[in-house]
Amino acid sequence: MKKLNKYLVFTFLIVALALWSCEDRTDLTGPAAPSLGNADFSTFVTLGNSLTAGYQSGALYESSQEYSIGNMIAKQVGATFEQPLISDPGVPGRIEVKSIAPFETVTNTTLGQPVNTNYPKPYNNLGVPGAWLADVLQATDAASSIPGDNIFFDIILRGQGTQLQQALSLKPTLMTLWIGNNDILGYATRGGTVPHTPTDVFAQVYGQLAGAIASQSSAKVVVANLPDVSAIPYFTTVGPGVAKAIKPAVDAGLAFGIFYNTNGQVGPASQTSVATVDALLKGDVLLTLTLSAYGYTDLIGKPTGKFYTDNGIDPALVGVDTTQPFGLHPLNPIPDAFVLDPAEIQEVKSTISSYNQTIANTAASFGWPVVDINSFFNNVAAKGYVSDGIKFTTEYVTGGIFSLDGVHPTSQGYAVVANLFIDKINQTFGAKIPHINVSTIPGSLVLAKVAFNKYGLPKLDKNAFANFPF
Repeated sequence: MKKLNKYLVFTFLIVALALWSCEDRTDLTGPAAPSLGNADFSTFVTLGNSLTAGYQSGALYESSQEYSIGNMIAKQVGATFEQPLISDPGVPGRIEVKSIAPFETVTNTTLGQPVNTNYPKPYNNLGVPGAWLADVLQATDAASSIPGDNIFFDIILRGQGTQLQQALSLKPTLMTLWIGNNDILGYATRGGTVPHTPTDVFAQVYGQLAGAIASQSSAKVVVANLPDVSAIPYFTTVGPGVAKAIKPAVDAGLAFGIFYNTNGQVGPASQTSVATVDALLKGDVLLTLTLSAYGYTDLIGKPTGKFYTDNGIDPALVGVDTTQPFGLHPLNPIPDAFVLDPAEIQEVKSTISSYNQTIANTAASFGWPVVDINSFFNNVAAKGYVSDGIKFTTEYVTGGIFSLDGVHPTSQGYAVVANLFIDKINQTFGAKIPHINVSTIPGSLVLAKVAFNKYGLPKLDKNAFANFPF
């Protein structure tokens, strides 16, 4: 009898399982697709530069491209999104952490390789690191780009036309356009020693680009304006540290502050100025992160002729007398290329303001929404920002939102920006796309253990910025 009961129970379970397996349980297979309103992601294309490409820590590489803004948005809505993937550690040279305490970086000079160059159509992500505004309209390869040697144009465009031509050939239904940062960033990162795109030229070219998109496609377009590049860690990290380092000498009457070259020349034609401790702390004079990368910050107050020779830097670029204490004497000032003086800072800010006014006016004329990146990052710099329980600031490394190059976001930083685009898409097109959960995106460091030197300065190796595409 017991055996019969066991058999009956077993038979009942088999039948029950069979009946259960035939039930419609589609409501248990996962959350419903988000409501897209009037936003059509059938063919989603992103145009821009390194910020669109997913570049971070000095390189473009697959494990970072996974967290490009476009790719994360596409995942939220289940859209197809092909990218020009480059195997880790990427191109041209990824900055990596060598030591956390004390904090020190090393540049990985092993190059990654493109992994899907045979993709038969243009990529959905057409962002090219180093691209200027005019490049979107004109550049088809490295030779025709504004720098004339940017290999990313060859890797991403593959000789199939410009960014714009390729985007239009896909017949996009939704596009994002975030371009113009490099038109001023090169000027800023090189201390005002190279030109930027004149504001009237920027307005003309941006209008041409927008007009071409509007007249040759029916895509809905979301654009973004430009952040204040002088407020990123590349410019805000070194100055305060140098101020702390020289303060004892200033207090003792041995120095007035930091001398820096203001016209990029040496000898009788050389012009220098001086930044006080207070000016460095307030950000009235900005020193670039490359000053730390080349080791200059370790040698302030020391004769430096041999140092520059060892690093392949002509002593003539520094001053006429490298036996004098570096940075503390007008004959051995900090090179012009590593400093943004007050006039140059004002030039950066006024140029970005003009560029952003052009973007706003042009977008309004076509009815395109604008993601206000500028205001967002200004607020982060002033107050910090909390997303999914994570506190972000604009501090170098420890702030979590900027990667090791001090210019481009971390993976979590890109997720924060992607949510800004999602907000604008939801608001404009009546969509209900959920936010990316930033806490699920990989962070970059165990931040609690980071320890800079006693002046708060990081140590970066001399190759960290050798091949930046701007």
